[in-house]
Amino acid sequence: MANAVILFGLCLYLSWIDFRHRRIPNRALGAGFVLISLLELILSSPMEWLIAGLFAILCLLVFGWISWHRPLALGMGDVKLLALVCYGLGVRDFVVVLTIASMAALLVSLALLLMRKVSIEGEVPFAPFVTFGLAVILYMSDTY
Repeated sequence: MANAVILFGLCLYLSWIDFRHRRIPNRALGAGFVLISLLELILSSPMEWLIAGLFAILCLLVFGWISWHRPLALGMGDVKLLALVCYGLGVRDFVVVLTIASMAALLVSLALLLMRKVSIEGEVPFAPFVTFGLAVILYMSDTY
């Protein structure tokens, strides 16, 4: 749970930056990685830490491949953010966050297209939707 709170705070900052400048700074992602690594090292077993790292690398490779072939669809900052979220939350919660973020991005993009605020080639920052997905995870963990 501590990882999710750290990720949520980091994502709030990254959402603001991504919304204003359309980029996600590597320094913030690096600081988040260090904090999450320290918590993983302290609070989990070495095997859990290793599995989390392997899934984060797999996430980085899969989404990096998508970004390589479709750079306008997914930026490398988003790829690194998704890998960090996977590393911090684990696979199950990451899939929930990714699903919620993708559905929210789809709905907002459709609404913006219908209102003619953006064109079909327009870019929508993804970090705010990841933040929304993390907020849902945090809310769900508090209610159950």
